[in-house]
Amino acid sequence: MKASARLACALLVLSFGSTVPIMMDRAVAQENLLTSSALADTILSRIGAVHARENRFHEVRVLAALTKPLESNGTLKWRAPDYLEKLTEAPRREDLIINGESVTVARGAAQPQILDTARNPELQLLADTLRAPLSGNIVLLRRYYHVSASGNEGSSWTLTLVPATADVAKLLKKVVITGTNNAITQLEILQANGDSQTITISL
Repeated sequence: MKASARLACALLVLSFGSTVPIMMDRAVAQENLLTSSALADTILSRIGAVHARENRFHEVRVLAALTKPLESNGTLKWRAPDYLEKLTEAPRREDLIINGESVTVARGAAQPQILDTARNPELQLLADTLRAPLSGNIVLLRRYYHVSASGNEGSSWTLTLVPATADVAKLLKKVVITGTNNAITQLEILQANGDSQTITISL
């Protein structure tokens, strides 16, 4: 075999040697993506099968403007398909009620404020981010986020939501939901400005 032919064969082997692992890595990544997507579907389907819940919560909010985290606790109430109450008892009374397209906020003895999510995209995003996992609405979640999952649907799992649009990315950096079986145990919301909100739910 001529030297030029041997060189061509060597280059061919080197080429395949560098390409095949890349192709395999891409195939593995694609398989993992499909597996993650199917797991997310299963987890959310199991959560959505429970039509009513009532649980205690503890919330920690970290705001760049404050030197100390804000902590609160209270009760979360959920009724399918779209009713959610977040009743804060301490350190002061504050009620957040999301019912259909209506959001009611009441603080202490002050007159409740009623808002329409249809007229406020940011409020709509908040309402859907809180309610869609509870209702098992994966289609709605994927309107806003790329949804990935890890763990096992029958025990401990994690859902990671990353903005799918520029509009969502302006407000939120990431949402991480962890849970056990068909229940959410923690919701962590990381805002684009660096503030964070972590709600831990007691089962």
